[in-house]
Amino acid sequence: MSPELLQILVCPRSKKPLKQADTATIDQINALIKKGKCVEVSGKKIDETAHEGLFQEETKTFYFVREDIPVLIYENAVLLK
Repeated sequence: MSPELLQILVCPRSKKPLKQADTATIDQINALIKKGKCVEVSGKKIDETAHEGLFQEETKTFYFVREDIPVLIYENAVLLK
């Protein structure tokens, strides 16, 4: 993802800046998926592996990037505690 795009992207809920998720965050999401414990804010269970994502550090909100497109719909986000 281009640095220019990352500079303007914000969490649709908190309006706080997003950053590209690091390897540790992706690994944490994938571990939850593998255990069957990864759910979206909407309550839908996630079973697809995460390869890329955006993360809001303060709110611990993870947004998937699918086919190079950020899915910035809060209901489809994952909250990491």
